[in-house]
Amino acid sequence: MARILFTVPPLTGHLNPALAVADALSAQGHKVAWAVHARQLRDKLPPRACVYPLDAEDPVDSGIADPQVRGLESVRLFFEDYTLPIAERMLLPLEAIARSFQPDVMVVDHQLPGGALVARKLGLPWATLITTSASILKMSPMIDAWVENQYLGLQRRYLPAELTVERPDFSPHLAVVFSTESLVGTTHERIAAPYAFVGPAKGDGRRAVAFPWDWLQPGSRKLLVSLGTVSRDRDTRFFEVMMAALAEMPDVQAVMVAPESLAASAPPNVLVRDYVPQLELLDCVHAVICHGGHNTVCEALSRGLPLIVAPIRDDQPVIARQVIDAGAGLFMRHGKVTPAMAKTLITQLLGTSSLAENARRLAEDLRAAPGAKGAAERILQLAAQAAAKPALRQVA
Repeated sequence: MARILFTVPPLTGHLNPALAVADALSAQGHKVAWAVHARQLRDKLPPRACVYPLDAEDPVDSGIADPQVRGLESVRLFFEDYTLPIAERMLLPLEAIARSFQPDVMVVDHQLPGGALVARKLGLPWATLITTSASILKMSPMIDAWVENQYLGLQRRYLPAELTVERPDFSPHLAVVFSTESLVGTTHERIAAPYAFVGPAKGDGRRAVAFPWDWLQPGSRKLLVSLGTVSRDRDTRFFEVMMAALAEMPDVQAVMVAPESLAASAPPNVLVRDYVPQLELLDCVHAVICHGGHNTVCEALSRGLPLIVAPIRDDQPVIARQVIDAGAGLFMRHGKVTPAMAKTLITQLLGTSSLAENARRLAEDLRAAPGAKGAAERILQLAAQAAAKPALRQVA
């Protein structure tokens, strides 16, 4: 049986696909361990998970959680104030963990480059998990050169010169993308890597969450409204606008993933929950309003659900554009939307047959993709290759 070490950043949207892949591997009897920031993620991992904490210091609380930070400034903050500091802090602890656990293969989230550098230094085969298809695209020569320069500085501080590469965040062995080529499109050139497009994870592994299923009434039109975990707690205005619009639409029920403090002001047709069983809930709704988060978009489209996308920052505008270009969604100005605008868009979302038809077309492709089980198979193939070629595995 293979020994597989996962490492992901302390962000739920990055953890969930990894959980599904790890669950598929564990179900086959393989030994899975997690090197994570346990204070943030331990309660979201399986109860008996093998966890190696990376919490010598708390991870940086960066400006990526500030809803006012957008565009290129959000990219800068993500690298300079979040990605790179976390990578610097985790390098030596993760190297010690890898030497102790002795994995056959490492599985490293694309936005946790410290894991990639440790695997490269130790000569371990490793797979990149890419939780957003925007990360594989070349956006502009200026941005691409800036990112490469940030990675070069990080490598020089940890790796010998002969191990530095242009894009250390992409594995030369396997890059698993939780999307499909049909959704990614061909507008932008891709960064060169050995990609495996597996579609949404559509697996198990997430913790069970209680939900009042009897609140959902037969015959009503139903929505899921979510901004993901990064913006949920700091962006109450958006939720308040949605509640004001939905108060005038009593025939529509909406489950809103938002701070529970908003529940007291919610109209009767809006249920506010801090955390929901999203996969199960998506099977019960007719459409989704979200920030363009990659996991939510792919999970919704895989069920043929049209979307309203209200991107805020980072990769979200790119993902939102993919949805709109595919004819499966509508654009909402996150910071400028009013109750009247929201009501108009929700009416259009639920009443435009072409949006649902295009979403169902994409669903066929997304459902045909192998998901977490396919990703697990590719990772096991990599482990088998490493076993057949001992030179690939040099931990000492």
